[in-house]
Amino acid sequence: MDPQKRIEELEKRIKELEEKLVQTQNEAENANYSKTMFLANMSHEIRTPMNSIIGIYNLLNQSNLTSEQRELLEIINISSYNLLAIINDILDHSKIEAGQLNFEHKPFLLHDEIHHVIKLLSIKAKGKGIELVSRIESRVPACVWGDPVRLSQIMINLTNNALKYTLEGNVTLSVDLISVSEESFLLNREFIPEFLQKHTDVPADHVIIKFTVSDTGIGISPEEQAYLFTEYTQIENPLIHKYEGSGLGLSISRNLTRLMNGRFGLISTLGKGSTFWFTILFQQESEDIIDKNKQLTFKPKSNRPLHILIVEDNLLNQKFAVTTLERANHMVDIAENGKNAVEKFKTTPYDMILMDIAMPIMDGLEATRAIRKIEADRKLTTGINSSVKILAVTAHVLATDREKCISAGMDDYLAKPFRPNDLLNMIYALTYT
Repeated sequence: MDPQKRIEELEKRIKELEEKLVQTQNEAENANYSKTMFLANMSHEIRTPMNSIIGIYNLLNQSNLTSEQRELLEIINISSYNLLAIINDILDHSKIEAGQLNFEHKPFLLHDEIHHVIKLLSIKAKGKGIELVSRIESRVPACVWGDPVRLSQIMINLTNNALKYTLEGNVTLSVDLISVSEESFLLNREFIPEFLQKHTDVPADHVIIKFTVSDTGIGISPEEQAYLFTEYTQIENPLIHKYEGSGLGLSISRNLTRLMNGRFGLISTLGKGSTFWFTILFQQESEDIIDKNKQLTFKPKSNRPLHILIVEDNLLNQKFAVTTLERANHMVDIAENGKNAVEKFKTTPYDMILMDIAMPIMDGLEATRAIRKIEADRKLTTGINSSVKILAVTAHVLATDREKCISAGMDDYLAKPFRPNDLLNMIYALTYT
């Protein structure tokens, strides 16, 4: 064959392969986008009623109840948070795949987060006759900088998993400090995050904290450990015939640890139990910040009642929000959709608007833009420059959702479901500071 013809044929074949590759890549991206949107929509549909369940629980929990009623109410609370954890796992798995998972960096009370995990899962442990305890080394700092939500998510996943596969005995959550000294690095090399292996010049106010969840459960064979972190995988064992959960907990926990520059590991013997551990580098914080954080919790600088407009089409969520705000001595109006909210805003000077996003007739984003335009027009005609605080209160929880809300003119964003104090603290932060 003529060499020139051969070259032309090869070039044509290469071009066809490149076009096929682009087509395949586009199809994969479209499929991944469709999956992400499906999971986001599913999450939204479940988070909306979950907001009512968790919200009403918190309101009832403040009432005078008998010990039996309070115990039954706590079961509702634990069950709702277990369901929410599954939804979060599924959505977080999608976010990790899409590279959309964001992390907070703020001071928080580490010991409180640990105790909260134990309290949250204590009823499940009690129901199985298993002892659930925590042990915190005395050197572990009380306050650190990081993402408390993601840290708690890992601890809850691992502890819940240990309870699931333990038939008798105990589950222990241990927290220890690993010094950043050179000697400590040599003794604890397997636990040191990989990015620190070659960079031992860690600032003096940083510490490596090791979290360990140990159980006396069924254990994991070497064969099972090989695919343990595969998504949607659960251990099969003849002693247990039914498992709850999404099969994503361990995979997400390891990925979250990796994304926080930590290290994750497992030690297990079949029939004798398992020990999961992870380490994360934290920056320590002073006692002054701890005291300040405690003071900022649900203590506004002013007791002035606010006039608040709730824009929400779900009747149960309306009831929860109204009760929460009225108990805090605020005046409340309701708009069932964005169009009604805009009309009410034209005639009433509100201090705050709580704006849902997905609503009929006019959504929250469009309503916010309309309100901001009215304010701009008023400034031109009257010279008065006033801007009502608008807080997005929504079950849309993708990373881009918050950006859309801020771009539309909202001041901040609160994801459903939330506790009453979450809502009130956000309102106080926007209006009283």
